[in-house]
Amino acid sequence: DHVSIEPLKLSYRSTHEILDFATEVLGPRRNEVTGQATRHGAPVEFFAFAGTGEAVAFLSEALRELARAEPLASVAIISRTPDEADIYHKGLVRAEVPNARRIANQDYPFRPGIDITDVRQVKGLEFDYVILVDVNASTYVVDDESRHLLHIAATRAAHQLWVISTATPSRLIPEALIEG
Repeated sequence: DHVSIEPLKLSYRSTHEILDFATEVLGPRRNEVTGQATRHGAPVEFFAFAGTGEAVAFLSEALRELARAEPLASVAIISRTPDEADIYHKGLVRAEVPNARRIANQDYPFRPGIDITDVRQVKGLEFDYVILVDVNASTYVVDDESRHLLHIAATRAAHQLWVISTATPSRLIPEALIEG
């Protein structure tokens, strides 16, 4: 009772666009005073696919191109569960995506490449690019835990955030993003 909490008001990690998405995900759990970013960046992008195979094919091409264009970039592919991370890792390795690493026990190498992990492994970390996979109605239900985990995952991105759904999109994703 004798401790007062002062929410952070300024973010140096993420852009306005990423913070807007992350704040909206929190819904009624957001702070009265929301944080502000020091810079603008690329819009958050949403991609819907019929299944994981389509998502992996799309990501394989995009990540190979990113590796060519920005060889020093750090990328995180973040799933809700370790099993989902395993599926994406296997698919990307089969597609010969360079530097695709499965991170399971906080064993980050902290070097350029693509770290594929689950949301419980990323708190406190930062990546140039973040791709949230399987942000589906069944994986991120409308509850406080899902809001919190999706917020944590989204705010790991420094420059760009992609949100991917492979079934019915989570209702936590802002409708304007899905429709856009």
